[in-house]
Amino acid sequence: TTINICLQIVRSLGLLFMPVTPFASAKIRSMLNLPGSFTDDGWSSAGQFLLTEGHVLGTPEILFTKIEDSVIDAELDKLAKESAPTPVPEKKPMAPIKPQVQFEDFQKIDLRVAKVLACEAVPKSKKLLRLKVLVGEEERQIVAGIAANRKPEDLVGTSIIVVANLAPASLMGVESQGMLLAANGVNGEFALLTVTNDVPPGSGIK
Repeated sequence: TTINICLQIVRSLGLLFMPVTPFASAKIRSMLNLPGSFTDDGWSSAGQFLLTEGHVLGTPEILFTKIEDSVIDAELDKLAKESAPTPVPEKKPMAPIKPQVQFEDFQKIDLRVAKVLACEAVPKSKKLLRLKVLVGEEERQIVAGIAANRKPEDLVGTSIIVVANLAPASLMGVESQGMLLAANGVNGEFALLTVTNDVPPGSGIK
């Protein structure tokens, strides 16, 4: 009697769960060896015992596979990573603006477009690159501490902006005849100031 009542309840639960777990309900009906579908029985049959005496059951099988704790933990970790807020880069305070200069002082600085003809690392230095640039029809050598962020071969052919009238200086025993311009970036990186390549070398910057 107990087994009979349990099987009758299983049929009723299969009917009631059908809108939520249709595939599991279909398996239940197959294991009970009932023809047709739960839809044929009708919603009102949930309270009725429809398995008759002598009814032969179908082949039983595991209805739901157990999910191991390790699988659940892996999914929870995955959800936590997906829902975690994207870290916002730390904003560093802007460097203080230098004292004001008169327009006449600014006019003394000669900014020009220079095309990089060649570039190589300065021997015995991890930071310095030696650039051969064309300013108008004049070829110059500029030494810049950009080796950590730029490869020499990536600079060849680009048009950069240089301070053309800066007094020559010696870096690691190599003379630099000017200075290129770059903007400070995050984590010590920088953005090299460039112009489109169709600007003739030697063009002034206003």
